[in-house]
Parts: sequence; structure tokens; C-alpha cells
Amino acid sequence: MSDFLSSVKADLLDRRMLPIVGLVAIALVGAIAYTVLGGGSSAATPTAAVSSGSSAASAGLAVSQSTPEKSVAETTGGVSEQRRGAARNPFTPLPEPKEKTTVAASSSPSSSPGSSSSSSTSSGTGSGSQSGGGSTPTTPSKPSTPAKPKTIYQVSVLFGEQPQGIAASAPLTAFKNVKLLTPLPSAQQPLIIFRGVTAGGKSATFTLVGEAILHGPANCLPSASRCEAIDLKPGQTEQLQYVSATGQAVLYELQIVSIVSSDASSAAVKSLLRGESKVGRKLLERAGLIAIPDLRYSAQAGVLVFARHPAFAARARDAARRRHGR
Repeated sequence: MSDFLSSVKADLLDRRMLPIVGLVAIALVGAIAYTVLGGGSSAATPTAAVSSGSSAASAGLAVSQSTPEKSVAETTGGVSEQRRGAARNPFTPLPEPKEKTTVAASSSPSSSPGSSSSSSTSSGTGSGSQSGGGSTPTTPSKPSTPAKPKTIYQVSVLFGEQPQGIAASAPLTAFKNVKLLTPLPSAQQPLIIFRGVTAGGKSATFTLVGEAILHGPANCLPSASRCEAIDLKPGQTEQLQYVSATGQAVLYELQIVSIVSSDASSAAVKSLLRGESKVGRKLLERAGLIAIPDLRYSAQAGVLVFARHPAFAARARDAARRRHGR
């Protein structure tokens, strides 16, 4: 063994082997120097990666990076101090983030606001569609208030011929709910025509078709000397004396039984106006008695009001009283 070593030593110390031995020594020294210097410089690369990763994390970006199976020995400060993990081969390049991950990380900030803006746009569109769908809101129809009922009056009278010079009176014919312009006692023998009631249903008014001598409390319109219409209150009775064609006096009696007011719809009022006697209207037109002296119809169906000052009615009543000696 010692002979073998001695021969090896002799060979190495031979002049022909000195260059080879020097090259091997230089290679060893270079390897050691590279290990020391290359390890320190290579440690800066993961530091930059970590710092960039930390800055990305501080900006709110999620950066994914492939993790090597073995832990890297270098620290963040660039010192090649071994803390944990196995030793790393200095000739193996450090792991770098994949390109796809970097692209995803770089595009994530723009996509995040975009997604939020798109979501806000979509939500805005949704809200707009909901509000836009009702851009012309239908106004709720107000509940229709029922029409206020109107007041109509129903007049009932007794009218008929009475014998003269006899204390006992004859029964009179009843006329209930007399229609406007109804001739009494009949269309064939029209003596008076019903014209309506005064305001409040206080009295009933009749137009005299022929000349008559009046006996009773009725008010003459327009005056006692020119009596064209008479006005009677409920419960009052008026006697009308006519002279027939033969010259014989005929006595008729008119009594107002009642004037009753009631509420009615607009349709009932129109029916009341349409139900007026056409025969009575023709009689009034033929005799020229359509107009009632000092009276006119009000907006209320079948109701008459004084066309002049109310004092005219008082003067008419006073004239009637003087005429009858009261």
C-alpha cells in the first residue's frame, strides 16, 4: 500500500503532471468561490420576489405563486443563513411565478372594478327596468261619490162639482200624485191645469183655463183683478164658480190634500219631467197661458219661484184678502 501511494505521489510530482494538478486546484478554488459569491447574489432574487409579492398584497391583489417542494435557505435580507430546510443546490435556478398567474394577478384589479361596475350597471339596469316599466304610473281612480239625491214633490188633491144651495156637499174625485200640466177634472173638460209647487213645497199652483169666480183663501196671480193662476196650501179649499154655455152657474171645489217631498235620483227627476201631460201643454199653448205671471221654474224639477221681489207675493195675498173681505 505504501508502495502504491509512493508511486502516486511520484507521478503527481512529476513535471508532466504539474499542469493538470494546477488546473484541478484552480477548479476547486473556483467552485468554492462560486458557492460563496453566487449564493449571496442569488439570494437577492427571492427577496425581490417577496417584496413585490408583499407590495402586491398590500395593494389588495391576490398573487398565486408555485411553491417548491423544498424550502429555500435564503432569508429576506439576502443573507445566506440557513434557518430551516435542506441545503439548496446553487446551480439550480430559483422558482419564478408562472406567466398565467402573473397575468391573472395583473388583470385582477381591472376586472374587479369592471365586475363591480358591471354589477352596478346591471343592478342599475334592473332597477331602471323596474322603475322604467312603470314610467307612466296609472293614477288611482278616485272613488266616485254618489250623486246627491234631489227632492221632488208629490201633490194629491180633491176636485169635483158641488151642488149649489144645498148644505151637504158631494164627494170629490181624488187625484193622487198629480203630474205636471195635468188638466182637471179631465182633458175633455179642462178647468184648471196643475203647474207645480212653490219653493219648499209650501203651496200648489194651478192655471185657470177659463173665467171663474173664486171663493176661498187662494192667492191670485198676478193680481186679484187679473187672476190667471191660483196658489193654495195643503189643507186649504177653494171654490170656483163657472157659467156654462146655457147661462147656468156651476160650482167646483178644489182641495189640497197633501204635498209630500221625497228624495229621488237624477233618472227619477228626468222621468218626472218627461211624464208631464202633453195634452195640458197643448191647451196652455192654444190659450196663450204657458207663462205663469210673476213665477218661473227653478232648477229643481216642478218647483216654481217668484220672478220678482218676494214683496210681490205679500201684495198679492193682501189683494186677495181685500177681495174676500178679510
